[in-house]
Amino acid sequence: MIKTKCLRKTYHLGGTDIHALDGVDLHIPKGQFVAICGASGSGKTTLMNMLGGLDQPDGGSVEVDGHDIARLSHNALARFRNESVGFVFQHFNLLARRTAVSNVLLPLEYRRPKPGDHKKRACRALNDVGLGDRTAHRPAELSGGQQQRVAIARALVGEPRLLLADEPTGALDSQTSAELLELLVRLSQQGLTIVLITHDKEVAAYARRVITMSDGKIVSDQMNTEANTKLAS
Repeated sequence: MIKTKCLRKTYHLGGTDIHALDGVDLHIPKGQFVAICGASGSGKTTLMNMLGGLDQPDGGSVEVDGHDIARLSHNALARFRNESVGFVFQHFNLLARRTAVSNVLLPLEYRRPKPGDHKKRACRALNDVGLGDRTAHRPAELSGGQQQRVAIARALVGEPRLLLADEPTGALDSQTSAELLELLVRLSQQGLTIVLITHDKEVAAYARRVITMSDGKIVSDQMNTEANTKLAS
């Protein structure tokens, strides 16, 4: 599903070279739930941006779902992001004047041709995250946890093969965070490949595999035999 080889990215800041990624080799098979951990500046978010086609490497290669990201044209890269990858961020990035279902519809509105069953897909995605009765609510009428669920539904509505989640629990309380992570566990059990970016070890404990980064390098890569897969009743 995901393969990187000697992946490199350097930023030039104030006359100093910052090696955000310094030769990262990574393989993530289809359906795996992986947490990538590390302190601020470790390179974990830069790696996520590479996997999602949001940024281009300076060296090395990155292949996702059979696509060599660095070789895609601008239009092909946009299509790859829209069709193959779902993004979830710490801040929900919902449009305040649009209802939940209208927010979820956004990725499908950019598809050409637009799916004929786009409204049904959006409603189904909201139902899948437990918000089937909130389709007409606007973000201000939803709790933080519900807004993040809308964001997840929006990421899933296009039936992506990869879900990238960057600190998705960062703005949530502990109970709501646990509910959200349990949802990610269920999605993983259904075969979705998930890469979760976090600095929190308790959050990472929900993943089956935990990768730790420091100074642009992978310093630890372990299977988590005690992954928290207990689902809320």
